[in-house]
Amino acid sequence: MSTDAGRDPEGLLDEIEQAADQVAAWTARWESLVRQAVERGIPQRRIAPHANVDQSTVSRLAARDPSPADRRS
Repeated sequence: MSTDAGRDPEGLLDEIEQAADQVAAWTARWESLVRQAVERGIPQRRIAPHANVDQSTVSRLAARDPSPADRRS
């Protein structure tokens, strides 16, 4: 990845969009894995440090409706 300050603005915007798409995909995967761990009976207090979040965040993720990706797994 270039740090050239004079780069093409459209190219930079395209790169930002691509990075945002990657973040969204990884976030969905991470949430899915956390929910799967809860569903398998792993205690939330054990999941939290591995997910790098507070236990309350694990609880909120577990309470959410599953995404379409979760329903496929």
